[in-house]
Amino acid sequence: MSASFASRELADVWRLIASSVDRLVEVARDLEADGGADALHWRPRAPEANSVLALAHHTLENLEDNTLYTVAKVDRPTPREREAEFATDDPSTDRLVARWTALRPRIEEALAPLDATILAEARQHPRRGEQSVLTVLVVTARHAAEHLAHAELTRDLHRAQAR
Repeated sequence: MSASFASRELADVWRLIASSVDRLVEVARDLEADGGADALHWRPRAPEANSVLALAHHTLENLEDNTLYTVAKVDRPTPREREAEFATDDPSTDRLVARWTALRPRIEEALAPLDATILAEARQHPRRGEQSVLTVLVVTARHAAEHLAHAELTRDLHRAQAR
């Protein structure tokens, strides 16, 4: 972690979130190494299943929305287009890696100076209504971990069907 956090609690939650996203990006890179763009865009034959690349892009957008715009109250430059996050046609993980490399320090910089008293403060979440900062961050951590698990399973299913 490059930033020095004022709050141990915020640092701990951020560490959990960032480690899930680090692993998610690594799953995408591993899958790309296995089979290129076809593997990155492969989806299990299940209703509403997503590719690893789509899951990763969506997770980054959700993370940015919750940490920068909801918790840290940074102004959002453009509206979030959730459905577009799942429609990526990137041929590689290059854009994903660049996005995470740029986003991670922005989030750390926004969260690092906040003290633990902020955890009890209310925020208006764009989809879930009023919630405490702690709730927003816990849900964000859970969301990233869930999509990491989806991505790992999708990678494993792709590898199994490719044999």
